[in-house]
Amino acid sequence: MTRTEDSDLGVAFLERLLVLSERSPDRTRAASAAPDYDQLPTAELIKRFESRLTAAERAGAIEVKRGRRERRHLIERVKVTDAPALARHLGRSPAPDLADRLSEALMPVAENGEPWVAGIVRDMARRWARGESAYRIPPSTAEAAKEFIALLAAMSKDRARGLDARTFSLKVTGDSKAFDRHAARLADVLAAQRGEPGASADLIWKAVGLERFSHPIHLSGCVLVEKDNHILIDGRASPFASVHPEMLPLLRLCCKPAALLTIENYASFNRYVREINDGALVVYTGGFPSAVAMELLKLLLTMIDPEVAFFHWGDVDAGGLRIFRYLEESLARAPRPHLMTRALAETHGRPAERDASLGAIAKSASAVASLAEWLARGERIMHLEQEALDPVSPLPSEGDRRTAAL
Repeated sequence: MTRTEDSDLGVAFLERLLVLSERSPDRTRAASAAPDYDQLPTAELIKRFESRLTAAERAGAIEVKRGRRERRHLIERVKVTDAPALARHLGRSPAPDLADRLSEALMPVAENGEPWVAGIVRDMARRWARGESAYRIPPSTAEAAKEFIALLAAMSKDRARGLDARTFSLKVTGDSKAFDRHAARLADVLAAQRGEPGASADLIWKAVGLERFSHPIHLSGCVLVEKDNHILIDGRASPFASVHPEMLPLLRLCCKPAALLTIENYASFNRYVREINDGALVVYTGGFPSAVAMELLKLLLTMIDPEVAFFHWGDVDAGGLRIFRYLEESLARAPRPHLMTRALAETHGRPAERDASLGAIAKSASAVASLAEWLARGERIMHLEQEALDPVSPLPSEGDRRTAAL
């Protein structure tokens, strides 16, 4: 027992016994505990404490065992005989009953999403039936649970794409701040569902297309944005141009690029467009590519000849490999990794720990599967931030092309 002036120590003791019972409903021995009389220093506190236990015993919820001989005036041990009766005596529903009612209320909400959302509700009900919180939501907060499942169901159906968090939250729950209250648990569940436990929240929000406001996409190369015969954006501008999402329908190629190259990090993008002049069309993904960046890449791949090589340059770490795999899985044509090798990581990287969450990529047909296998299960693992490398074109040099022609 914990002594506080404002708490009823008898009720707190009974609540603790109920939690012990509900968390292990299949236990062979009934939950029991011994009072700590050191926390009851006055006769008044002892009287009040024992009166609470006597009332619970009369209700058939517990059995009180007193000491022998000189300790017969003290309660030695208290055993739960009927956990549902104890819950009712304490003024609340038994945890299994409460879990069933919450599950019944949440299932219609979950059915607005993908089938796995209903699985989350069943998991929550199992935890609530043991008197536990589920995804940090206690069973006493039904409205919070409903908000959480509603947001999760909407995200599973791709209803967050292209919306900022407040607008999405308002559309789904009627409360613009509901998303903020549930953001951490939403990110955790979505990361696990995507097979990326531990992924940062920013990566998850970008993956589901949730944005505060759509940012312009930085690029450099042979594209134009035209309207009414006027050039609004020339991608060949120095050092690079920025295209707003609303401009994508007006975008066209003005010549055939030597290659298409996407770059994960801003510093590396800036260096590449300033230091390398190879005729490639270079696009900055902004880390994990946003919905607008993916829309641009899908558009470009419909315009560019299939013979034009497509590359991606990113970090050699868990985040970088997940970004690469996302591009592979989401685009009609998969990129090839550029400057993303184990040899470069071993030479220029820094020591790191294994990351078992990359196991799914390691088992896939990804072009970075061998890298994922090394980072997940290998020895002497190193992470490589792409800024550690000087930019190099993925295209053969003029001398290389002449040699190949001989």
